[in-house]
Amino acid sequence: MKILGLSFGKKMGNTDILVKNALFGAREAAPEAEIRFINTNRLKIDRCTGCGACSTSLERGGDNDCIVKDDMQMVENAIREADCIIVGAPVYVLQPVGQFKNLVDRFSCRHDVSAINWVLDKRRAGQAPGDPDAFPQERLKKRYVSYISVGGATTLNWVSMGTATLHLFGFPAMMKVIGNYDAHHMGTTGNPLLDDELIANTYEMGRQTAAAYGKEDKDIEWFGPEGTCPVCHQNLLMMNGTTTVECPICGIEGKLSVEGEQVKVEFSEKQQARARGTFEGLREHTVEIQSFGSICGPKIMANKERLEKELEKFRKFEGYINR
Repeated sequence: MKILGLSFGKKMGNTDILVKNALFGAREAAPEAEIRFINTNRLKIDRCTGCGACSTSLERGGDNDCIVKDDMQMVENAIREADCIIVGAPVYVLQPVGQFKNLVDRFSCRHDVSAINWVLDKRRAGQAPGDPDAFPQERLKKRYVSYISVGGATTLNWVSMGTATLHLFGFPAMMKVIGNYDAHHMGTTGNPLLDDELIANTYEMGRQTAAAYGKEDKDIEWFGPEGTCPVCHQNLLMMNGTTTVECPICGIEGKLSVEGEQVKVEFSEKQQARARGTFEGLREHTVEIQSFGSICGPKIMANKERLEKELEKFRKFEGYINR
């Protein structure tokens, strides 16, 4: 069993301390486990350029590794090897720092369980090149993850998308989320070690994360506030002017009702079963993406001459700061 701690904060800062504290808890639950900690703050993790090389490689029978060469591959290898993961990131402007999103964009698109299986099924059917059994199977194994959002503000609305954004890391790989913790008051706490409750809670979250390893989902207890959404336990909702609302993290619909001052949202079991972190939810997106070529290809070819003519003024656009 391997346990990984990932910190996107400065060395020995609040995020580092809380992630390491959760790893102490994980060690209690799994003393035999190999534990590794990575601080990404001084690593180079560039943004995804949208080149499509990973998808093309997978479709042509190869692996889907990223062709951008930086420290991302080292971090990704550690994630692939891990069975349980604790992710912590500081929040400066409402949500985790940009380096975290760089990692998510580079990692998640190539670890989407549905997209990978879509191609592997085509290989098995002889409809795509490559040996399906040669694909690295650790990409598809089940992992358990917990999140720690660290902010200075005492008001929750200044870190409102902290834990919510951290959930973007795990759902493409169908990681089982054990809990999340919003340490949003560090500006007045000074140091995590001065808040006994904070230390006790993150320690326990780490312990429960490691203890969940190998269990069925139904036997795992959620750690943290219950939240409005029963899947990601976040309180964010998308409104459309009706009583049908949507969780922006899970993409599932619920029915909103008001009783006095109390607002309730009911999410059916059918909707919960198609949340983004489930195979059904991911497959919906895979099917959508696979249709793009058949829709856009003919449209572009039919308008090729028009596009060439009209794009010329964009190619000649003046005022570039850099070329």
